[in-house]
This record gives sequence, structure tokens and C-alpha cells, in this order.
Amino acid sequence: MKNKKSTIIICIVIIVIIFIVFWLYSNTGLKGFENEISNFILPENIEKITIKSGIGDSGGNGDYSTYRVVLIVKTEMSIDELNQEFENRKLTSSSHIVNSGTPICYITHCEDTIFKSQRNFTLSFDELEKVEDFTDYYFIEFIK
Repeated sequence: MKNKKSTIIICIVIIVIIFIVFWLYSNTGLKGFENEISNFILPENIEKITIKSGIGDSGGNGDYSTYRVVLIVKTEMSIDELNQEFENRKLTSSSHIVNSGTPICYITHCEDTIFKSQRNFTLSFDELEKVEDFTDYYFIEFIK
């Protein structure tokens, strides 16, 4: 009887630890940053295609510890209009300091399935393999 209670308590503790670890993984670090960006509400004329994240170099000390989230959108807006949209909406994330003078994101035109940052960082997007015309597709990069 005593061994059965101990086994049940150990199982409950293990389950609680698993839930805590899963919560930490989903809400902190790179995944937390990706979830934060994914939750941005975009205007109706901007379609969210996919989002992906990774860790890369910031261009500073070369330690490859910079969180990067890349959102792909489809819209008929130009890059200037997209930049203006993000500025006007005053979006912010946990890593962006309001009124810092740095943009919340960096927008580049999508030309194929691979995103190439200015800082030795690339992400491949299989979701774009069937796209033939990239005219209205944009990479939006968020950095933390």
C-alpha cells in the first residue's frame, strides 16, 4: 500500500514537472518570442502565410545568440506601405523599446523560398515551394 502511494506521488510530480517544462519552453526564449510575434493582429489586407524562428548572429560579438523570427506575409502593399503600417500601429514586443529609433521589424521582398538576413542568417520555407509569383510576398524579420 505504501509503495503504491509513493508511485502515484512520483508519477504526479513527474507530470507536473513535464507541464512546467512545456510551459517554459512555449512561453520563454525563442518559442516565446515566436508566439509573441505570431499573436500580432494584422490588418485584413495583409495575409499571414507562415512564421519560423531561429538563432543567429547579431553582427556584434559573433556568439550567435540573437533570436530571430521571420513572418511571411502576402499583400499588395509596397515595402514602404508595410513599414508605414507597422509604424502607425505602434506595435511593440518584449524586445523592442518604444521610441528607441530602431524599427520593430525589417521588411524585405520575398524572391524565393529562402530568407537571407543581412547578418549571416538564413531560414528555408517549404511552405513557399509551390509559389510561382513572389510579387506580393514579403519577409518580415523581428530580432531580439
